[in-house]
Amino acid sequence: MELLLSYHRNHFFPARREIAGILRALGDPSPAVTRTGVMGMAVVSTSLDNREVVRKCKSLFATEDGFQHAIKLVPIDFWCETDLDAMKKVIEENVRGLIGEGETWAMKVEKRRWQKYHTIEIIRYLAESISQKVNLRNPDKLVRIDIVGRKTAVSVLKPGEIFSVGLP
Repeated sequence: MELLLSYHRNHFFPARREIAGILRALGDPSPAVTRTGVMGMAVVSTSLDNREVVRKCKSLFATEDGFQHAIKLVPIDFWCETDLDAMKKVIEENVRGLIGEGETWAMKVEKRRWQKYHTIEIIRYLAESISQKVNLRNPDKLVRIDIVGRKTAVSVLKPGEIFSVGLP
């Protein structure tokens, strides 16, 4: 499973050591952390469930000072090329089935190193593939699109499934 890691600029190596040590302590014997080509972002590959990692990191952060360089972890469900049609295909084939009847949803797009479209254009194009009701204030599910250069991570998250040192 994978997570998108945000870290302080120019602190890749300390962030890699930090998160790899935490994952080993949680039971992953060989986590991998690779650069994305976008400053301050890396991909963490782990044998552990990515949502469970987020949950445990939140608990660790509440009780210890173990996070100095790794500042945010976002679970990744799917990858695709950074192309609107490729993103739409992932949503139609994988994402919309993860939002149940009667559930509400919202979409968040984070763009890094891709300025081809405005964020609102991306959301409008992708959102038309999901028929369930939108709730921007308190959705049951968050469809998160993280554009990281030529690759895009897509996640369907429930509230609380992101770890950030700046969030409770």
